[in-house]
Amino acid sequence: MDILTTTPKRLLLCAAALAFAGVALPQQASAANSATDESCRFEQLSITTDFDMGRLDGCEKTGEHAYRIHLKPENEPINPSPWYAFRVEPTADLKPNQEVWFTLVSHNGPARYQPKISFDKHRWAPVKFATNDNRMSFSVNLKPERPLYIAGQEIIDEEVYRNWLTSLPQNDNQEVFTLGLSTEQRPLRAYQHYAGEGKPWFVMIGRQHPPEVTGAFAFIHFGTTVMLGKSDELVALREQFNILMVPLMNPDGVARGNWRHTSTGVDLNRDWRNLAEPESQHLHAFMQEKEAAGEEVFFALDFHSTHYNIYYTMPADYQLADGRGLEHPQLVKNWLAELSEAIAWEVKEKPGHNPESGVFKQYMADTYARHSVTYEVGDTTDRREIQTTAVEAARTLAQTLLDAKNSAPQ
Repeated sequence: MDILTTTPKRLLLCAAALAFAGVALPQQASAANSATDESCRFEQLSITTDFDMGRLDGCEKTGEHAYRIHLKPENEPINPSPWYAFRVEPTADLKPNQEVWFTLVSHNGPARYQPKISFDKHRWAPVKFATNDNRMSFSVNLKPERPLYIAGQEIIDEEVYRNWLTSLPQNDNQEVFTLGLSTEQRPLRAYQHYAGEGKPWFVMIGRQHPPEVTGAFAFIHFGTTVMLGKSDELVALREQFNILMVPLMNPDGVARGNWRHTSTGVDLNRDWRNLAEPESQHLHAFMQEKEAAGEEVFFALDFHSTHYNIYYTMPADYQLADGRGLEHPQLVKNWLAELSEAIAWEVKEKPGHNPESGVFKQYMADTYARHSVTYEVGDTTDRREIQTTAVEAARTLAQTLLDAKNSAPQ
């Protein structure tokens, strides 16, 4: 039986949220993916994916104004997160305000991302939809010769990140640089705030998994607050900590519109034990270089999206193979307790460890004996809530890091 899901009629806050963070949204799509396949050209419209994050895997006409879109993973096995993003280009033959039906068929797992529409890739509105197992159906009204974007989430692509990073302070100690190149030779853009020789590093990474856009929103708000916030604790954080931000760890997967993996078919957040992918190798090399120079990697955050807001953490009593515990074992618990007091929403924590998993937070623990948190944001979390939480998370973490650093023996 189909379940009709109604989403709010108000516009999603994509443009407003990123404007808050000082981000200039891209004006034109970049042609990362192949142009429209002939199977997606019809008399009254064409369906194309010739932009970053564009993705579908076949389409067919099933009625006078009805189309079926197929969604297939880049490879298997895979954690099923069926992604889609495409542009509908009506011809002059289409009637004004014609209702057109689309059915998305996922070939691996149930539908996850709720449909949204945009005429400019900046402002997005939710669409009523119905789901039935691996199918999601909805309709949109089209106008002749006016293209319409349809996607599972807002489009946050490499150009958005580039605009954001360059909007941050740039000087001798604060700069955008290339951490390295991906498998397909895309730059891993990073931002470095260098407070001084010998000072510890606070590291933030994001977008290991391409469709996880709500985590991207959180990263941008969090990073903006860290770098521009004027409160005492944030100013002190920038004075006492070196900071590295790598918001787009998987640029190939994002450009391709992959469900989960890199261009080589690897889940990047399972590669931190093997370090087989260039993306993880570049960050590892950076942190190893800093450790060798006496600048310890103090703490790290890894931003993701899932079905609800949650913070995956290492247990406070975790022990390494050599019997050592993590430095500042109560740091994360102290931070999340402060965050819980600062926001109106539940702060849900789930400690856990698996030395064989290859996830980033486990790598941080086993390699540096330091805490790291997987900062997960719900797929459907209100965009204002994401913003408010990220701002308070940055502020409270700044104070927690300062307390931990200054309590350590000198």
